[in-house]
Amino acid sequence: MRVLKFIHFFTFLLIAGSLSATHNRSGEITYERIPGPGNQYKIRVTTYTNYNGASVNADRCEQMVYIRDFSGAYLDSVPCLRVNGATLCSTNPQATEGVILDPGTNNYKKNVYEGVKQLNTGANYILYMFDPNRNGGIVNIGGDSSQQPFALTDTLKTYNIPGLSVNSTPTLLNPPIDKACLHKPFIHNPNAYDVNGDSLSYDLSIIFGQFAQPVPGYIPAQNYGITIDHVTGDFYWPNPSQLGEFNFGILITEWRKTADGDYVRVGSVLRDLQIDVVNCANNPPVIAEIPDTCIVAGTNYIQSITATDPDINNGIELTASGGPFNLSPPAIFSYVPGTGSVSGSMSWVPPCNAVRNQPYLVTIKATDQPPGNEPSLADYESFLIRVVAPPPQNFSVTPMGTNMVLNWSIPAICTQTSGNIIVSYLIYRKNGCEVFTPTPCETGVPSSLGYTQIGMVNAIGVTNPNYAFTDNNGGLGLTQGVDYSYIVVALFADGSNSLASNAVCAKLVRSVPLLTNVSVDTTDLSVGQIFVRWVKPVVMTGSSEGLDTIANPGPYEYRLLQSTMPGVPSTQIYSVSHPYFSQFVQLSDTTYTQTSLNTESNAYNYRVDFYCNGTLKGTSQPASSVRLTATGLARRVQLNWSYQTSWDNDTAFIYRQNALGGYDLLGNSLTQTYLDTGLVNGVNYCYKVKTSGSYSDPSIMHPLYNWSQKDCAVPKDTEPPCQPTVTASGDCNTQITQISWVNGAQSCSDDIVYYNLYYTPFLDSTFVLLDSFSNNVFSFTTDYASSIAGCYAVTAVDTFGNESIIADKMCVDNCPEYELPNIITINGDSLNDFFIPIKNKFVKDIDLKMYNRWGNLIYETTDPAIHWDGTSIQSKQPCVSGTYFYICDVHIIRYTGIETIKLKGFLQILKN
Repeated sequence: MRVLKFIHFFTFLLIAGSLSATHNRSGEITYERIPGPGNQYKIRVTTYTNYNGASVNADRCEQMVYIRDFSGAYLDSVPCLRVNGATLCSTNPQATEGVILDPGTNNYKKNVYEGVKQLNTGANYILYMFDPNRNGGIVNIGGDSSQQPFALTDTLKTYNIPGLSVNSTPTLLNPPIDKACLHKPFIHNPNAYDVNGDSLSYDLSIIFGQFAQPVPGYIPAQNYGITIDHVTGDFYWPNPSQLGEFNFGILITEWRKTADGDYVRVGSVLRDLQIDVVNCANNPPVIAEIPDTCIVAGTNYIQSITATDPDINNGIELTASGGPFNLSPPAIFSYVPGTGSVSGSMSWVPPCNAVRNQPYLVTIKATDQPPGNEPSLADYESFLIRVVAPPPQNFSVTPMGTNMVLNWSIPAICTQTSGNIIVSYLIYRKNGCEVFTPTPCETGVPSSLGYTQIGMVNAIGVTNPNYAFTDNNGGLGLTQGVDYSYIVVALFADGSNSLASNAVCAKLVRSVPLLTNVSVDTTDLSVGQIFVRWVKPVVMTGSSEGLDTIANPGPYEYRLLQSTMPGVPSTQIYSVSHPYFSQFVQLSDTTYTQTSLNTESNAYNYRVDFYCNGTLKGTSQPASSVRLTATGLARRVQLNWSYQTSWDNDTAFIYRQNALGGYDLLGNSLTQTYLDTGLVNGVNYCYKVKTSGSYSDPSIMHPLYNWSQKDCAVPKDTEPPCQPTVTASGDCNTQITQISWVNGAQSCSDDIVYYNLYYTPFLDSTFVLLDSFSNNVFSFTTDYASSIAGCYAVTAVDTFGNESIIADKMCVDNCPEYELPNIITINGDSLNDFFIPIKNKFVKDIDLKMYNRWGNLIYETTDPAIHWDGTSIQSKQPCVSGTYFYICDVHIIRYTGIETIKLKGFLQILKN
């Protein structure tokens, strides 16, 4: 019933509109999410209409906005009352009369209607309104535009996803009605401001009419050479070449960045713009280009603006609008009026709640003031201002045991508790000291710096301006002797980052031993040996940091622990101690060689524990031996190695055993892989790798060399040759197929022994081996009688039995033919006595049914050759002379499979 009421109401509007003056010029629908519980929206319709005092029947104190889903189904309606203007509406005292613009000149009326509606979450809606008539004389609408309904439409999405659930459309600060001069460049900008900080895109669109459908006969903007800037929204008409009024659509789409970094469409506004092209001698003013910029919240942005007019006696009015003028405190714009040329200035100190991912669009409008009745012309200049947050303040890093304690404070201007607040702080770390000074627009931490995020500190609901974070390396502790750099970044609710803090570099106090060597001396299954070395703790002297021997008295002891990889060192294999540290540090015994190991099969992991008076003072970071793996390939050996160390290895030197048992240097690698080439298949090759590394602390011995175990491999060809390229061509007349392939020895592999030719009759069927050929044969000919359709593939087989993978194939198709005659003479003269096909080639079978004039089946067969002598299957007698009808499904053979062709026809049977 709702749909019927809707249609009846629309019919009433059309009838009523035909009795009154036409008036609708332009407009748009916008909406605003009302804060608070529920899911209420304020829906706003803005229209511009003709008003000459006589069109009272067409003037409306109320407009109805209809709601439908994305499938077009009608859902509901929202009554919207006119709310602008000081005078109450005579027919509805709850509404107003609107505002007349340019009284006595243009007599435009601006109407703003508002209504409130609660909507379901997680739904998609289309909002639209319509009025019976547009104004007459619109050039780019075919026929009489006054008989075309005026409709506005909008999309509204109510997400139930965090971050997307609240949305309001952008506010369009410039009106949807404008003037242009004949043959003078024209520019219009909607000047859209999105309170949610969404990214906006602009596109040209159609306009809408009856039942919110496209207006018939509408000539789009593109036909007039009109373009639109998809980022700024500048609508540009280079040469309006025809007088009159034009209506064009501008679609403004909102995009919001989600937590995973993608952008989703959250809504849109369609502006129905009217442009009145008139004759005038006036020339538009020109605004000097203004660059996009980026500023830090709390700093003062000042931008000068200049506009000039070719008509030097014209006055120029400058106005500025956009997001910065809608915030608190707002941006300030001023200018000095003048003729020919004027200058203005914009200044803004953005607060921290102005920080957001998307830049603010600012639009400057210069409107000239020509003498007499010449229409004013305008120029627009749009530019973007991105506001970024200042970095966290007072950032410091303090070593504490095997941890680092980070401290910082929130910037004083960013303590807001509503809007786009700071939700957390992100902590980044890298090895080594590096100075980083971000540019004004470079927020966060660029990935090119090599930092890794290691933690996050919550900031929601925190009132203390000071923050702290302890880096314990995920519970494993940090490494002595390594320089660590840290950066902290604030993360805002909309996903934007602040500028990065200054990078702070620090290292732990060396109060525990550091492993420097875990080097394989001997490779063996049972008597292998590994050399282990560590450096002593640093003793605190004077102001220098280190081990406090007064607070930590002796005796002092090292305990060396070991495990096979990847286990954690837990088995003690060695210890050494002394009652006094002064003598203890003089001990040369900070090395140990472990014997009786299976270094051929295992890698080993070590750790040194340091005790003071029986109490564990600290533990070194573990370090493992270098584990080498050699893999034999075709005339190559692939080497890969791995290790776990507390120092950084930067280079590896690769050695190969020679005939005398020694090792020759092959080369070096900056990665953990190396390929030895040019080898002989079937020969055993043995290798060792020596890594070179260091701690970032230059006081620690360096470089640190450590050997891997020996590992051997035999090159063997396990790689198949590449597949030879095959070509195939078939002749439908001779039914011969020629297959040929390239010589693989020239293009791929020089050890090909033979080729295999595979065939399948259909594209998606499995290949079967057709034949094999020696390595000097490169072609084959087939002469299948029933079909030439099929696919072929050739593989190469090398001396090790490796066969190419079938990746490419070449297919040949049939040229099917099947044609039936339309007459036979069954008179026994041996001429045309049988119903047989005229053409019959590449047909698998048929389904033929022959009927007499009464529709009775008299013959059927599946044999493509047919060979029917005219005998009825019902009477077993020859058919009488007459006309018969047949239906025949012909199943033809193609390389893609069996296809069916349907034939229908008449057959004349004659006995004489």
